[in-house]
Amino acid sequence: MPLSLFIKLFIFYTILHLSNSQNQYYQIRPYDISALIGSNITIPCVITSPHGDVQWTKDGLALGYDRQLPAFPSWSIIGNENRGEFNFFIQSLKFEDEGAYACEVSPYNNAPALKQIAHIQTLVRPEYLQINDQSLSNETTIITMRFDEKIHQIKCQVDGAKPAAHIKWINESGHELPAISRILMKDNLFSTISTLTLIPSLLLDKKRFMCDVRHETLNNNMNLLRSLFEIQITSPPNIPIIHGYSSTFHLINDSSLTLSCQSFGGYPLGKLLWYRFDNESLYLIDNSSSIIHYQENIIENNITMIIKPSDNNVRFSCHVTNDYLDSLGQILQTNITLHVAFGPSSVHILNNNMNITTLIEGIPQRFLCRTSSSNPRPIVVWKVDEQILPADIHPLVEPGEFYGTIMQSTKTIGIDKSLIYYHNKLLSCEATNPDTGHTVIDSIKLNIIYDAISINMYGLTKDKIIQAGDTVIAECILVGGNPLGKIVWYKGDELLRSEYLIETNETYVSSRIEFLALPSDNNLLLTCKGQVEKFPEHIASFQLNVIYLPEKIIIIGNEFFSNLSMDDDICNEFECRTSISNPQTQLTIIRQSNDGEKHFDIRYKTSSIYINGINSIKFMLPRIDHSLHESLLICQAILDINIPLRIKQVTYTLYVNHKPYFHDFNRSIEVKEGQSFNITLEAKAYPMLISYTWFHPSGRQLLNDNLNIFINQGQLSLMNVQRHDLGIYRCIATNSIGYTEVNFTLNILYGPVIIRTQAYSISESLMPGSSAILICVIDGNPIDLNTVQWFKDNQEISFDQWEKRNEGNEASLIKKSIHQEDAGQYTCEIDNQFGNTHATLPLIVQYAPEIDRSVPSRSKVATDSDRLLTAELHCYVSAIPKPTVIWMKDDQVLLPSSRHQSIVNEQSPSSTFSSNLLFEAILYVYNVTKSDYGIYQCKIENKLGIDMIQIILTGITIPDPPSQVQITNISHSSLLINWIPGFDGGAQQTFQIRYRLSTDNHYIYENVPYDIQSFDLINLKLGSQYHISIRSNNSYHLSKWTDEIIITTLNYLPILKFHLSEISSTNISFTLLIIIAIIGFIILFVNIILICFFIIKRRQLNITSENSSTTGTNETETNTIDIFQPIPSNFFLTTTTTNSYKKYEDDDIKRPFVSSYSSDNRSSYASLKKNCVSPYDNVRLHHCYPADIDNNLVTYRSFKDGISYSTDMHDCIRTELV
Repeated sequence: MPLSLFIKLFIFYTILHLSNSQNQYYQIRPYDISALIGSNITIPCVITSPHGDVQWTKDGLALGYDRQLPAFPSWSIIGNENRGEFNFFIQSLKFEDEGAYACEVSPYNNAPALKQIAHIQTLVRPEYLQINDQSLSNETTIITMRFDEKIHQIKCQVDGAKPAAHIKWINESGHELPAISRILMKDNLFSTISTLTLIPSLLLDKKRFMCDVRHETLNNNMNLLRSLFEIQITSPPNIPIIHGYSSTFHLINDSSLTLSCQSFGGYPLGKLLWYRFDNESLYLIDNSSSIIHYQENIIENNITMIIKPSDNNVRFSCHVTNDYLDSLGQILQTNITLHVAFGPSSVHILNNNMNITTLIEGIPQRFLCRTSSSNPRPIVVWKVDEQILPADIHPLVEPGEFYGTIMQSTKTIGIDKSLIYYHNKLLSCEATNPDTGHTVIDSIKLNIIYDAISINMYGLTKDKIIQAGDTVIAECILVGGNPLGKIVWYKGDELLRSEYLIETNETYVSSRIEFLALPSDNNLLLTCKGQVEKFPEHIASFQLNVIYLPEKIIIIGNEFFSNLSMDDDICNEFECRTSISNPQTQLTIIRQSNDGEKHFDIRYKTSSIYINGINSIKFMLPRIDHSLHESLLICQAILDINIPLRIKQVTYTLYVNHKPYFHDFNRSIEVKEGQSFNITLEAKAYPMLISYTWFHPSGRQLLNDNLNIFINQGQLSLMNVQRHDLGIYRCIATNSIGYTEVNFTLNILYGPVIIRTQAYSISESLMPGSSAILICVIDGNPIDLNTVQWFKDNQEISFDQWEKRNEGNEASLIKKSIHQEDAGQYTCEIDNQFGNTHATLPLIVQYAPEIDRSVPSRSKVATDSDRLLTAELHCYVSAIPKPTVIWMKDDQVLLPSSRHQSIVNEQSPSSTFSSNLLFEAILYVYNVTKSDYGIYQCKIENKLGIDMIQIILTGITIPDPPSQVQITNISHSSLLINWIPGFDGGAQQTFQIRYRLSTDNHYIYENVPYDIQSFDLINLKLGSQYHISIRSNNSYHLSKWTDEIIITTLNYLPILKFHLSEISSTNISFTLLIIIAIIGFIILFVNIILICFFIIKRRQLNITSENSSTTGTNETETNTIDIFQPIPSNFFLTTTTTNSYKKYEDDDIKRPFVSSYSSDNRSSYASLKKNCVSPYDNVRLHHCYPADIDNNLVTYRSFKDGISYSTDMHDCIRTELV
């Protein structure tokens, strides 16, 4: 213990001595730094006892005393200022950061000024290396040289370095080779180009060299930049030689040929390529890998091909090349020409498209035979059934494709022998290649034509009865002829083309025809004609006898049937007459009424008469009356012979003139509004030309409008029927005889509609005590006003105070004396089976002004008095009618001036309806000074009353604590806190939460970000009780803590998805548990020793510290107020101030305006003189918090003269003279 006490005293007096020393010196000096672009660097500067002011300069430019440099966002001063650390930090180094930086300390008393310069140099690591413009790769670069070159230069280039990189050339033995280098600069970066010159020789072949980049950023084996390359010496090969074919013999078509090309010598060995010359063009046909014979130094390339005619006279070329020849752009080649025996591939007898030729007896025929191209020329022979025929003349010779020959031979038949000799024989032309023996043949079959022998008709006899409409079937056979002939049918002069069939065999042709017999076919001649081409026709015929009814029947005088008049006494005589029939028919007249009943009441004047095939009979109609209208008058012609009975008739309709009449229809119709309506009224009359006229219930005539009305004679369609379409509609049908009128009733059904309301809006607002009548006028069909319902603000109305009245289609709600609570939005609602409707009726009642006092923070306004700012005082009021606003201060009315301006804005309600009018009255106070501080009155009045509120204008001050602090969500490990911000003291405010366990006196603090009014405390203990409070901070002052809320977290965990039994089932070794316990005990013991050591060290540092802090209290303050705010002049008096908002005196606090910085970097200096604060001495103020320390204690210490003072004052402020 004595040794420990001695060490403590020694450390204490050493620190005390150093703190009183006036010397200042560099503990760590700035030094030069080179660093990569983009890296973060720190220039050290640590000063022992820095009494003077410390600042940095760059290239002579002073950067200021602030540790944060706003003009240079990437620069800052870091380190603990209390330990003299003024290290210069540069983030993400850039080119423009290069320069000379100096850490300067101003002199102080006997301490001299200090200045130390450090130079910053930026480095850029080279990344891109290439040899002879080839990019760096993982494989060794090959550099080729010709053996006969005098010199060869190799270039190595590295780009993008700073400073410039150096290039070294190293051979395989590690020796450095001399080279020439040059350096280029672009955009602050350097490129180095080095050229190595070599003399090519075979000794350099396969030798390796390295281009090695040297740069201060390439300082280890991981980021070396180098490239290896290998020298290759080249020489030319010999001219290639082709083996495998001699041009003295012919190759056979479709045979196989192998050509071998060989080349000797050259380094490296060459590559052989085969080419083919076609039409003076060169085509590559084989560039496959060659066969290399290393011992003989020979390269070989073989190609195998199937010989085709196209290879005849074609030249093949073998090319050899290697790196030597490529560098000179040269090649070596050997050519060979092929000769191929081929063809002919075909022979053709001209015009032999169908392989058969037809000849006419007596006319000789000449044939031409032509071969395809052949090499050598072919031998052509004519044959008939394998008998050789001599050609007429020597063959014609022509050049063919693939450098071959084409032959053409001529042969004529029918001269030495008759053509009938060659009938159905085969004429052939053969062509043979004399070298290959290849033979091709083309043959043609000869066909000789001759005439038929006879023609006969079958299927028709003279006694056969043919009726009109029967199917007539006849067959005609033409015997003999070559080719067989064709048969054509005629009916009279009509050619029958498409209705017959042809059957053939070797000796005859048969044609069968079917057709329907027509009356016009009677007495016509049916003829079949057969003919072999080039020979005369053969004919067979039959005359047709067709039985048929008259084609036409007519009643002479039928024009009167369409214009008969009722009660007409004139009896007209009519005649029914037929056209020609075969044989004569019997005529009968029948009348058929509308119901289908037949009447035989026709009076005949004569019997049936038959003259020249025409039949006729005369008759008279019965007496004309209404029953004859639209009756059918039928004249029948009956044919009755030895065949089934056949009838032909003509029908006429009798029309009796009369006016229109309507059928029965529904005379009352109901339609839902919005639907379409359609009705068709059918009237009958004669003449049938009926015009329809429609009339609306209003009396106007209805016409088509292409939108809602469509009229088509007796059809009426109304689209989208509306209620005004209701009523009795009329329809008039008219013809030339007269007219008839009918009507029907259209009833429109529709849902109710409120067509008019009476209410009281803001412009019609009622005085309290007056009567009110709310009216809804309703239109609907059907409608029952007893179903009308009344609501106020969506609540059904009780009729204890209201009277409900219904008259006609008007529903009313009446109250004789209206009060403010009756104001609101009323609704009348009605429905029927077709819909429902409602209308909203506002009822606005006038009332006196009511100022909104729900937000206490509105009663305070804070504004700085030394920045010529504008203060805004807001007063929110509700009133009807619109009130007048009077602003006062100290009971004096503020009139509009350059210093004061008042406006009133009407505010829109948050909902769609409000029975209140909201206004915002604003007073602007311009260029605020301390004389403007005080209490303002906002006076609001209208004809019904007055309301007034006081608003305090003051300087930047302490914010109010938050209100309505609530815990809204509780779990086993978290709490959700909500609150309402209070008055912000004139500046932007944030919030701080403190909480502790009920079993612990130490608080934990949480800072809440700006503009957040809820916070989730997490990581709390299960089932534990916490004390929670909150305060506000406006960066100038801190508010008081709110009353503590005591809350307990839940004492149970959420249901887990796994079972604890799975854990308990694990077997743990007892020995392992003992080892873990021993290790935990050792760690705990070491921690106790370390904690004790640091507690002693902390106490020693607190004794010698130059700056007091608030850590001596029971809580840690996260915000320190560094800018001193205006304080009332009696702040330091022992008596309590009764009104902190009174006018400040001349000796009040005077302070310079300090721009807003972060709370960590703000500082404000003043001293205590004559119970007031002065800005001229170095005094630092700190606010303390009465909840944690003695409110009556203020510590004042001055180290300027080495003497410490302390004084007790009435509030919690601590000052330090620094």
